[in-house]
Amino acid sequence: MITWEQIRRHLERDGVSFVERSGEAKVLAVELQLSDGALELEVAYDEEHGVVRFAAPSLSLPQRLPRYRHELRKALLLLNSCFILGGFSEAPQGRVIFVITLLIEGDLSYAAYRRVLNALAASVDRALPWLRQVATGALSAEEAVENILDVSRRIQERDLEAQPAAPLGITEDEIEAFGRALMNGALPPPLRDE
Repeated sequence: MITWEQIRRHLERDGVSFVERSGEAKVLAVELQLSDGALELEVAYDEEHGVVRFAAPSLSLPQRLPRYRHELRKALLLLNSCFILGGFSEAPQGRVIFVITLLIEGDLSYAAYRRVLNALAASVDRALPWLRQVATGALSAEEAVENILDVSRRIQERDLEAQPAAPLGITEDEIEAFGRALMNGALPPPLRDE
């Protein structure tokens, strides 16, 4: 069974700084370095139920007028239909949350942990600039979601062109296959076809 120490070891192995928060639930406040700054995450573990939750709990948006709130909620709903591993939701004070929740029976392998962390970082990195534009009324929900999906397609095409025989980076297909494997309780995820 997965242990709290195993989660901590995975983060330490990557050199990711974290602080353990005291309280009823076991929570690590994690700072993940991205190319354009730091992303604050929370990693929570419910040992009784074998649930690990990776969350970006406070993605700030520009102050928006109430008339754009409906469009932002629509964008989040549309985006959530595209994600298998995680989902966006609205939080108070003009913020957005992205969460990946895993029900785990057995160990959380390092490879599986890395894929979840990469999926969370990539999801936030791709979506947040477009969500900010929806929040200010510069884009409609549909335009923002199409732009986000277009970025994902271009990244996948670039990765395939760079390494046609065996892509080294994680692809959208791998994220999807990994999500399906998690939903079926298969950890670690199946190896990609060579």
